[in-house]
Amino acid sequence: MDLQLKGRLVFVSGSTKGIGLAIAEALLDEGARVILNGRSGTQAQADSLAGRGDVLALEGDLADPEDTRRICREIDAIGPLDILVNNMGIFNPKPFAEIDDGEWQTFFDVNVMSTVRLSRHFFPGMLQRDFGRIINIASEAGIRGLESMVHYSMTKGAQIVIGRGLANLTQGSGKDITVNSVLPGPTLTEGVKNWLRESAQVQGKSEAEFVAEFFQKTEPTSLIQRFIRPEEIASIVAFIASPLSSAINGASIKAEGGLIKSIV
Repeated sequence: MDLQLKGRLVFVSGSTKGIGLAIAEALLDEGARVILNGRSGTQAQADSLAGRGDVLALEGDLADPEDTRRICREIDAIGPLDILVNNMGIFNPKPFAEIDDGEWQTFFDVNVMSTVRLSRHFFPGMLQRDFGRIINIASEAGIRGLESMVHYSMTKGAQIVIGRGLANLTQGSGKDITVNSVLPGPTLTEGVKNWLRESAQVQGKSEAEFVAEFFQKTEPTSLIQRFIRPEEIASIVAFIASPLSSAINGASIKAEGGLIKSIV
């Protein structure tokens, strides 16, 4: 299927590894012009992808307001942005009573305000043109409110609400502009791979045995009973970024392997 993304300019925040990198690769494979972003190693990652298509690198910290303004100016100099993927985020399991004010603020600045600042800058231009996509990579935690990461869950819930609020602003615009949130479940990123390997070794189990036990005990409602691959999330994002997905707007798209039993 041709997703009609050839030549579209895309910015994916936090795209030097994990889900963000998989999204960048999927969009490059569809012919989009992709701008990678990370706090370090961004140009090296872009160089490694050069053979796959038109890829650029903009290094910087999107939790910092001034750095974000600089990055936005540099994107504007490249060309009008067609697709914004708000992927950058941090997480850290921690007991609620041990999360101090500083950590709450850090999570808010990184996960929420990066989404706000980027969207605020690029959304008006999308309204003025004939096409635009904003896609927030939220999480099923934003619906479930994970007790192990209440602060993280708060930020992901905020991204979902921001996405719906911006989508409401597209009503009657007569333009092909959509704002949606994708909600991944437990995903096999590099950090998770390391955790699996180390945890399995500590418990004297194979990784397959550890994963099976993890889902049986920790995520028993998962229908797939495995970790999601980053490229599976990337495929969903690529479709949502496409002109073919114009009827999907203001949605929270669950991609969590069936963890959440509600039908909405």
